[in-house]
Amino acid sequence: MQHDPELDRIREEAEEKQRAILYPDTLRSGRSVDEFLWNGDPHPKPVQRVGLALFGMLFSGLAVLGIVLLFTQDNWPGRIFGIAMGLLAGIAGARLMGNAFRHIRRG
Repeated sequence: MQHDPELDRIREEAEEKQRAILYPDTLRSGRSVDEFLWNGDPHPKPVQRVGLALFGMLFSGLAVLGIVLLFTQDNWPGRIFGIAMGLLAGIAGARLMGNAFRHIRRG
């Protein structure tokens, strides 16, 4: 029985993609997820869009919480913390929501 080198290469690639329990493999998998979250995808699946929109809503909710802290705190350190938290979470939420709805396919 003769071994096909192309078939061996495909098998090795499949095995490499399936193992994600060791440190370098988890880093590689995490990088692709981070890239999707921050940069978006030109052709995401609907479930990916929903997940990205949920993360965006989570960060938008944190931004609202920061704004609430801004108006409810009487001391300046609490207000500064509210401003900082609200701005950072608002930027992240806007970016994620924008990525969720940026590349909507038509027809």
